[in-house]
Amino acid sequence: MRRRKVWQVYPERPELVQEVAARHGLPRLVARLLLNRGLAEAEDILAFLAPELSRLSSPFDLPDLQKASARLARAVKNREPLIIYGDYDADGLTATCLLYQFFQELGVPCTAYVPDRLTEGYGLNVAALEALAPHGRLLVTVDCGVSDAAEVARAGDLGLEVIVTDHHELPTELPAALAVVNPKRNLEDSPFAELAGVGVALLLALGVRAELREAGWFASHPEPNLRSYLDLVALGTAADVVPVVGENRILVRQGLHVMEETRRPGLMALKEVVGLENRHVSFRDLVFRLAPRLNAAGRLGQARGALALLLAADMAQARTQARYLHQLNRQRQGLEEDVLRQAAALISKQGLGNRPVLVLAQEGWHPGVLGIVAARLAEDYHKPVALVSLKDGQGRGSARSIEGFHLFEGLQACKQWLLKFGGHAAAAGFSMRADNLKALQENLEEAFYRQMGREPVRPVLKVDAAVNFPELNDAFFKHLERLRPFGPGNPEPVFTSKGIACLSSRVVGDRHLKVQLVQQDCIREAIYFNGASLHPLCGPLEAAFSTRITYYNGRLIPEIKLLDWLPEK
Repeated sequence: MRRRKVWQVYPERPELVQEVAARHGLPRLVARLLLNRGLAEAEDILAFLAPELSRLSSPFDLPDLQKASARLARAVKNREPLIIYGDYDADGLTATCLLYQFFQELGVPCTAYVPDRLTEGYGLNVAALEALAPHGRLLVTVDCGVSDAAEVARAGDLGLEVIVTDHHELPTELPAALAVVNPKRNLEDSPFAELAGVGVALLLALGVRAELREAGWFASHPEPNLRSYLDLVALGTAADVVPVVGENRILVRQGLHVMEETRRPGLMALKEVVGLENRHVSFRDLVFRLAPRLNAAGRLGQARGALALLLAADMAQARTQARYLHQLNRQRQGLEEDVLRQAAALISKQGLGNRPVLVLAQEGWHPGVLGIVAARLAEDYHKPVALVSLKDGQGRGSARSIEGFHLFEGLQACKQWLLKFGGHAAAAGFSMRADNLKALQENLEEAFYRQMGREPVRPVLKVDAAVNFPELNDAFFKHLERLRPFGPGNPEPVFTSKGIACLSSRVVGDRHLKVQLVQQDCIREAIYFNGASLHPLCGPLEAAFSTRITYYNGRLIPEIKLLDWLPEK
């Protein structure tokens, strides 16, 4: 076996490591992890180690948030009916639930709407706006709308005032809305640049509450506790794969505490159905256990069922809805495997393995699972992937990227071949005519070459340090807890080590490999996901691995996850 990735080790900087370790009372290895994440100044490290809500920046630093908050505060005082229009993924659903319940707490009549992914597609659509117009005069988008200039104009024709809240990349033309609240409008040194849609929704709620406070409105009305909404914020933020640093780190870290104690029936039922009731909830649980069930509903055209779960007022209703979403997720997994198998066959049959970008299309692919399959293929082949479902000469596509290639900019270079597109650096969706597939492939490849060059791109594994097993002691794991949650922007630590002997291996869960490793008389259990085909494994190794804490039988257990290795001679 050979290394699958290029191991790229961060520089050692021993003097700076010693300074940080002494200043903050940390093990040298933990100090090095902080430096590797760009944290050297005392205040930055303190903020990272203590991500408290008091450290959040003012929401009014967001462009147009003051204008949006003032208008919505007036709507609260006058009890003007509101329409909340969200997206069908977990980020959009949690954001929709947050604003709907927030304004309901304030006594405002509210209508919540999420489009059907399969029949309406992403974002605002005219038919929905025409149906919603009689229910209110003020419409707030969440996690969508910034690319819908024509639809916002139509809403105006229908007598609707529109406030757009979104976090996706900005189009050339902003919609002519009353306010466009999007952190991408103010990127220079903005603490909000990487917020998810639900994070933007929370800031809007904070802004409205601040306006009402200043007006003295809460002297005669109960004031909402916005901390209680952080379970939704953590879930939507984790699901949308945004960097878990800065403001997002604060929101997710605090939101995980709220998630563990949540009294929201929908989330309680969702935790039950995945076996998380009365248990520690980790960032991984949000990403891989809770969010997929919300996303599965959206992918299969049942997003309104997921919204009904989040808005459920009693446990009986919530449990019924949670079980339904659980079944939908199983259905989604089956569809996903079908498309993945067919896509892999296309790559082999058409000899596409050497292309820098994979653009694959087929009739009958379920459009709701294209994104997740594209992500799996992008990881397996380490190249950007766009999958297109064809029907009646039209194509609906979803694309995922690799590190270094800005996908949204790549699609901008192909816009003449697309009917509509939107997204960000790592993920995007689009629609197109089927006869433009070849042009999309060629132009997306040229965009890739302009950004990445023409040399083959090998996947890189960023390594924090070379260590020996005895260094991974109780003190290290105790401090490691302070660095959580791990995710994009703050990855799980990665280490390498030589002189390891693999004593034994066994297959667990049909697909994974559990191994027993020893070094310097120190034995560690490790897992290699999706590595069952390598059983039996034994002998001397040089290994790259991550360290993390897993929850098992009511206890937090230190764990090693093998990432890459090669035999030592």
